[in-house]
Amino acid sequence: MALRMLVPVDDTLASYRTQQYLIKMKDALKPTVTLLTVIQLSKLAYRCIPDFQQEMIKNNALKLGRQTLEEHEKKYREAGIHADSILEEGGEAGKMICSLAQQEAFDMICISPNNDGEMTNLMFGSVTNYVMHHAPCPVLLVR
Repeated sequence: MALRMLVPVDDTLASYRTQQYLIKMKDALKPTVTLLTVIQLSKLAYRCIPDFQQEMIKNNALKLGRQTLEEHEKKYREAGIHADSILEEGGEAGKMICSLAQQEAFDMICISPNNDGEMTNLMFGSVTNYVMHHAPCPVLLVR
């Protein structure tokens, strides 16, 4: 039976590290992956950015998110791993990851920290840290 995994992705080295690990472990894990990219548009609301520029930024962010998902999905499929993808826009990434994992009853979340540094994580939080503490299923942390 295939292991249904939710894999948050973006264009960081951390996402590619997760991808490489899952491809390497595909025979042992037998995963099917759902790739998730969260575009956090809420951060634009209070930046005094004119509406027309917010729309342009939003469109570019969504375009980049779709491109990122396509690149990751292609690599997984080339490796023989079934992959589909979801692009979400809106709230906080950690909360959206955990919410989707619960709604869709994933077997596991596979994520890698961005290594922003301890001080950054202490002051601003970390998506990985949030997911590790709030996930409704096991979390595979790739370092």
